Amino acid sequence: LSLSQITVNGVPYGSINDLYDTNYEYEFGDNQVREEVFITKTPQFLSHPQEIVVNEGHTVRLPCLVDRLEGFVLLWRKNEQIISVGHQILDRSESRIHLEEVENGNTLVISLADRADEAEYVCSVSAFRHTEIRHNVRIRVKPVITTSPQE
Repeated sequence: LSLSQITVNGVPYGSINDLYDTNYEYEFGDNQVREEVFITKTPQFLSHPQEIVVNEGHTVRLPCLVDRLEGFVLLWRKNEQIISVGHQILDRSESRIHLEEVENGNTLVISLADRADEAEYVCSVSAFRHTEIRHNVRIRVKPVITTSPQE
């Protein structure tokens, strides 16, 4: 037999407040077995959920900051569809959307907002424990006033 490795990620630590992820690594071979257990605290959000109303054509800024990002990845969804993973925006044709990176998170920036940007945006952490923050964006459109009969 050759030395092989099995990794089981996301087994809950079982603490009272369930703030930890546990990762187990096993190596086994002809005459040896090695087990490593890594217990990592699940990041906690420093950002707060927001209900944002912005005028059409303005910029929307949605923060996703955690106390410690090391070893985890942030994922953004718009109405349950993934739009970014880590530092990468998935739809490269949408140049109005980009991420501003900071040490422990990022800000999703939507320039020249329009009605299609009105949605629920969710930022989640790649942890076993379901950890996310939700922002709701509404777009205010200028009213168009017409008179009748027209002259």
